[in-house]
Amino acid sequence: MDYISSEEYIGLATTKTLHRLQLHTLPKAADNAYANTPSLSETKIAKLELPIEEPPVPKLTMADLTLSKEEANVDTVSAMLEKYGVCVVKQFLEPEQVARVCNDLDPIFEAKKDDPRLFPKETIRVTGAVSKSPAVVNEILSHPLNVQVSEKFLAKKNAFWIADNINIGYSPSIISSSIGFRVGPGAPAQGIHRDDHSEHNVQEKVDKYVYGRETQVGISVALSRVTKENGGTRFIPGSHLWDHLRKPRFEEDCMYIDGLEPGDGFFMLASIFHGAGANVTKDEFRTLLILFMSSATSRQKENIYLTTPIDYWKQFSIDQLRLLGLSMSEPFSGMLELQDPTVSLKPGYVRKSNYSDICKVVAP
Repeated sequence: MDYISSEEYIGLATTKTLHRLQLHTLPKAADNAYANTPSLSETKIAKLELPIEEPPVPKLTMADLTLSKEEANVDTVSAMLEKYGVCVVKQFLEPEQVARVCNDLDPIFEAKKDDPRLFPKETIRVTGAVSKSPAVVNEILSHPLNVQVSEKFLAKKNAFWIADNINIGYSPSIISSSIGFRVGPGAPAQGIHRDDHSEHNVQEKVDKYVYGRETQVGISVALSRVTKENGGTRFIPGSHLWDHLRKPRFEEDCMYIDGLEPGDGFFMLASIFHGAGANVTKDEFRTLLILFMSSATSRQKENIYLTTPIDYWKQFSIDQLRLLGLSMSEPFSGMLELQDPTVSLKPGYVRKSNYSDICKVVAP
């Protein structure tokens, strides 16, 4: 087993984690639970001293994490996310809203059910759902609670020196990914993970949540019954407060999203350890729409633009275009020919400045 120098391995890249590992070559192909997944086949050995397992995992029930429709607002949802990293909201959507989303997505699920490329074969996905379903945009992405919660955790507003002025720029939260899942009987459990690894978001252990740690916030909406048995999401409450390299213990620490009815939803910070459960039922399909918001200063996971006709986007409001990432993030991110892309989609729209405010600086 040959030692690999971390310095040599990372080259010129920056890292907050690899210096904590001792990397070695793998003598032979290793047996592991995900060996049948090429992207998860083991290639190296990493030795590290595991962090102290603090804070402890809270022992909770679904009731502890659940708010009624009447109780749910940006403050109550945020407070629960700060503490546990997950918050369930009953009746997030009304039945007629669920029906509109399903009317858009069901034909796509049906058309893909015999696709030989499905992996695992029991799971059908509709990726880039916001580019295929106006209802996903209108009912879920634009939902006031989704907008308010994602803005609170992800939006940025800062001041910058530009010549003799201090200018203030605002960067909103926007869509990162929107995927519909229909998971059939026999589907295996997903490997537990954090969704913020796509941004190389490295967390330090904290005892109390600090804003500015998140790169994404998710809202998942049940389009069918969701139970532990049909593959409800398993997660470790409080793991968003952990050291980045603390090892999750699946069996001991995980709890499951269980007992959701169509229209119920749950918010989840991308820094929480989670993964889909196994569908151990004989005949139940679990259908879920998972939408993640990100900061507009981050790249989106899905490119929803190249395969979508320009005219498709013109039906949406200016606020919805902002949520879809089709407006400029102040001061200059996402511009088109030095302009806000909204100008091309909404005739008559005028953006007067790339800043929210231009501030004259005076002595205190």
